[in-house]
Amino acid sequence: MPNYPDSIQDLEPLSGLYIRKRFLNEVRAFLDQKHPQGWCIVAIDIENFKLFNDWYGQDSGDHLLLKIASYLRNLHREDNYIIGHFSADDFFICMPDDGHKLRHIYATIYHYIGKLEQDDSFLPSIGVYRIEDESQNVSTMCNNAQIAASSVVGKIGNRICYFESGMTKKIELKQCILRDARHGLENHEFIFYLQPKCNMMTGELVSMEALARWQKSDGTFVSPGEFIPLFESSGFITRFDMYIWKSVCKTLAAWQDKGYKLVPISINVSMIDITNIDVPQYLSMLTEQYHISPEYLPVEITESIFAESNTIVKNTITRFHQKGFYVLMDDFGSGYSSLNVLKDANVDYLKLDMKFMQIDAKNKGKGIQILKSIVDMAHRLDLVIIAEGVETKEQSEILKSMNCNYGQGFYFYRPMSVEAAEKLIQTIPIENFRVAHEQVSRIRNVREALPSSPEMWKLGDNIFRILLDHMLLLSRFNLITGGMETIKRDPSLEGFGIEYETDYPTYISRLLGEQLVHPDDADEFRSIMALDQLRLRMFHEKGSVIYRFRRKFKAGYFWTSLELFPDTECSKENPWVVMVIHKSPSVNPDL
Repeated sequence: MPNYPDSIQDLEPLSGLYIRKRFLNEVRAFLDQKHPQGWCIVAIDIENFKLFNDWYGQDSGDHLLLKIASYLRNLHREDNYIIGHFSADDFFICMPDDGHKLRHIYATIYHYIGKLEQDDSFLPSIGVYRIEDESQNVSTMCNNAQIAASSVVGKIGNRICYFESGMTKKIELKQCILRDARHGLENHEFIFYLQPKCNMMTGELVSMEALARWQKSDGTFVSPGEFIPLFESSGFITRFDMYIWKSVCKTLAAWQDKGYKLVPISINVSMIDITNIDVPQYLSMLTEQYHISPEYLPVEITESIFAESNTIVKNTITRFHQKGFYVLMDDFGSGYSSLNVLKDANVDYLKLDMKFMQIDAKNKGKGIQILKSIVDMAHRLDLVIIAEGVETKEQSEILKSMNCNYGQGFYFYRPMSVEAAEKLIQTIPIENFRVAHEQVSRIRNVREALPSSPEMWKLGDNIFRILLDHMLLLSRFNLITGGMETIKRDPSLEGFGIEYETDYPTYISRLLGEQLVHPDDADEFRSIMALDQLRLRMFHEKGSVIYRFRRKFKAGYFWTSLELFPDTECSKENPWVVMVIHKSPSVNPDL
């Protein structure tokens, strides 16, 4: 087995670990001499590491790599593993196939990242290739481990993946799609459809959204769900998006030349676009080239990007505004911290996530109240609000009763070809978004969508108020079954994985057993949070519970507030309780 240090030319300059060539040679020699059983090649990288360097600086990125390298060198000293560092964040290990050890490696690297970054934008990816044929080329083994690691990109759950033969076929298929996509751009196979946004009160057209489509030369369509994620993971998405943006500008210019009254066409911009190119400058160049006012090219950015980014996205939005573009926050409400994101995002329009439209008999009352609260809030913030996914007359009527005047969905129009959209703008009235919004936004008292008593909305009002605070946890649990659903969790919590529990008694037991509740508070906490005690209180007194205790964070124990809100009709038939945890105003880690 190798012994560090070695000749300088065989070591990666930053980490001091073996470079690719030396690592491959050492593994080859080890396999030929020892013929080990049950060993594997492990590939480790950090998802979005280039973006990590962009956000936090090269020094922070190098510091993280040095921490990982130091840890891996210890593994070599303690266990005689062979360690390599090929480039940037690509590390490799030749070690026994030990699931417990692999999970420890993941947890350690995750901990190093967590000290610098507090969300799930940058997670370790670990791919494992079991060595079953030791005569196989070591480089191929490493490639297979990397293929396994790449399969967990974008996932939040299990980030350790073993290589399977079918993965190579998937990679080959992806490469075929990318090859066809490059040819598709050259042959103008990529087009866009347009889906109108309408004033639900008048039926007038206010805007359209460009939705990319791939129509191959044989006339068949490739689903966006099949090619968009691949384009994003490969980086091809920016070249593709630039093509679509330019095509939209050409269409607007053609309509303008024909003397038609223009309707804004919104385009989608991804985080990859923002990091790869100067999007505001590029779009400004396009609008100047085609003599279009920027107000006719609104930019849609998904809420998840706002949650991931902070400074870069904020600065980009500022520059969009400076150049005359409107910005829409798409899929609002789809994330865990929507209102906190909105507080810091200087956007002009909100597009309600279509999940808000999925109202049924069981959740109708609460769903409508949450919708009502958000619409009212948007008016108070002077934001245009658009509901997407409107599919029925009932949904439209509910939204209109709340003064949410704008909608998009199959109830109004399905996505249509550019030719069909051109005919549409000549046949129905076109309304200016901003003018109509100014009239609507003056109406502060949103009407009730359904006749009800004020008590019907108490839970919804509480939820909405809570969302405005800085929450660490938002979940609900069933007083009868103990089933638990967590909606929002903060990674700064020590024992973060516990928040994924789906059984309330197990969750409480783990909090106590792993000493995440201060030992001096444990007995009282156990008594107050016991499920049988909560049943007695909630079913009979129907009052909320507010309790302060010391919860463990990465920096020690802090005073934390826990609030429980039962439904106003809480009973054995309706046993749900909302649980919220947030830091108390006085947070003294020494207490």
